[in-house]
Amino acid sequence: MELNEREDDLFEPLNRFDGDTGQLLTEENYEWGAYSNLDRFFSRLYSYYLEKGFWVILLSRVLNLLTLAFTILFSGFLLLFVNWGAIHACGRDDDCDVGRVIFNSTPLKHVLFWKVMVMLYLTIFSAYFVLTFLQIVNDMKELVDVKDFVNNKLGMSDRELQTVTWPELVSRLVRVQEHTRLCITRDLSAHDIVNRIMRKENYLIGMLNKHVLALYNPIPGLRHQVMLTKTLEWNLNWCIFDFMFDEKFTIKRDFLSDVTILQKRLRTMAALNLIMSPFVMVFVVSYFFLQNAEHFYRHPVSVGARQWSLYARWKMREFNELEDHLNRRLDASHKSATKYVLQFPTPMHTQVAKFVAYIAGSFAATCLAIGVMSGPILEKPFFKGQNFIWYTAFFGLILAVSRSFIPEEPIAYKPEEYMDEVVENTHYFPRRWRGKCHTKSVQSEFRSLFKLKVTIFFEEIASIFLTPFLLFFSLPECAPRILEFIQDFTVDIEGVGHVCSLGMFSFERHGNQRYGSQFQSEKKLRSRQGKMEKSFLSFCNYYEHWEPDPHGRDFLESFNKVKSSFMQEGSLYGDHMRSSFSNGRGKSNGDFLHRADSSELTEDQKILEDLRLSQATLQHLYTSSRLSPKQTDGQL
Repeated sequence: MELNEREDDLFEPLNRFDGDTGQLLTEENYEWGAYSNLDRFFSRLYSYYLEKGFWVILLSRVLNLLTLAFTILFSGFLLLFVNWGAIHACGRDDDCDVGRVIFNSTPLKHVLFWKVMVMLYLTIFSAYFVLTFLQIVNDMKELVDVKDFVNNKLGMSDRELQTVTWPELVSRLVRVQEHTRLCITRDLSAHDIVNRIMRKENYLIGMLNKHVLALYNPIPGLRHQVMLTKTLEWNLNWCIFDFMFDEKFTIKRDFLSDVTILQKRLRTMAALNLIMSPFVMVFVVSYFFLQNAEHFYRHPVSVGARQWSLYARWKMREFNELEDHLNRRLDASHKSATKYVLQFPTPMHTQVAKFVAYIAGSFAATCLAIGVMSGPILEKPFFKGQNFIWYTAFFGLILAVSRSFIPEEPIAYKPEEYMDEVVENTHYFPRRWRGKCHTKSVQSEFRSLFKLKVTIFFEEIASIFLTPFLLFFSLPECAPRILEFIQDFTVDIEGVGHVCSLGMFSFERHGNQRYGSQFQSEKKLRSRQGKMEKSFLSFCNYYEHWEPDPHGRDFLESFNKVKSSFMQEGSLYGDHMRSSFSNGRGKSNGDFLHRADSSELTEDQKILEDLRLSQATLQHLYTSSRLSPKQTDGQL
């Protein structure tokens, strides 16, 4: 699609809701007091909630600034003032003056290329420190405004803020509009508020769901692997989402009109990333070392720990799902995800780890035995100038790391059951996984989402140098698809502005009857794997006081009828589901929606099998007070 050929029709698909004006606050940037930018205000309010009050935020900002200053100064000291080549020689000489030999008091006496680079590194990050300081000072006024709003308008102290949930705070925010006008156009609902906070994030979630972005690793042999790191995420935000909107929260016409502008911006950022990559790498490595060295030393087994990758987090994140809710879901899935991975041990790796542990343990035990027999001998040089204490610590560290790759106890082989427990919280279960959780392909794909922490760190380091290649080659090629997605999935909401229509839960525009919608849109407009429908159910579950529009209520009603008929039939899984709900466990045992053979299911059962949310979410929706007593009678 050539967007520059359709300049006159750029905004035709941007359907308006509740009127044709689409104006926000009638020029809300002019005279709306402390809330001139509601997107920014609501985002600040959410951050205020997450960080639990004014003084906690202020202390956090100051300590982060001091951490940044220390990292810059200490890394500069290590690079300029320490003579690393003299450390080994000084260790062999008992009469060596450490302060005189190792520390260089005049590092710039002989100017070398690498010293010039170090000075440039210090200059760049010192400028970054100054900008961060100015940003904190500038944010203080907004922070004071948010504090005043929370304390006086919402009637909550910072102490009370630590005990309320975000939905409760949003409910108060909705009610406060009865006497405090936030938006001149109309009162905002919980859905509107979250949409304004996640205006940009919903677009990224949608692009990943529709496979719009070309994020494949540029290294030959690894091009089938998706790469999404903090460095690349920051560049995507800066090049795409930060340039999309004007001061009225509408998408700029020139942003959609010329794809070459976006391509040029991506390639410009590729060049800047390439220039900055050596300095960024030094800073990231220094920060990681200072932050984690002591932890890894005291807990070497954490090297073998796993966590969800950044790509997995965005892939599993639902529309209008804020960060704290996502964290709770994925944290709850961690134990089951670990069990799923550990039930498939890699015999070769395990055997090698056992061998290394045996060798290292033998040397460590020998050193300790020598120390017990004669304590003073531990301090004497033994081999290559190192004493027994050094070798005891070295082999002990190798032993601990190798043991982290050896399963402590056998894990029962229950791939389908463990996967069900994972999906119960992640809500992510592609069709290609169904009935194949025991296969190598699913294991490999799961491990690519649930990675070793050390792997994620090295990927972050590698991405500093690989990101320029993605920005220069891969992403400009998909720039037309990016603009086409924004064109097709943007609506104008009165009082909110341009937002991703998938985040608006527009069933009429994006509905999929296979996932319970009354509407069937064309394929290119439907979310993959019913993500919009699942996100809608989760949003209803989380924000209990929010009332959906008529199409949303119809979806809940029809979904409830499908579920009711499914239970009353007493068919394939009905009896088990009924007992599961009646005892209030709210946990999936794996037989409810997922493991069914599609060929044995009726059409209604296929809808439930496709939705595959946790039973806790389904239980809330089916017994929701928003349904009439007539609709819920006799169902549970």
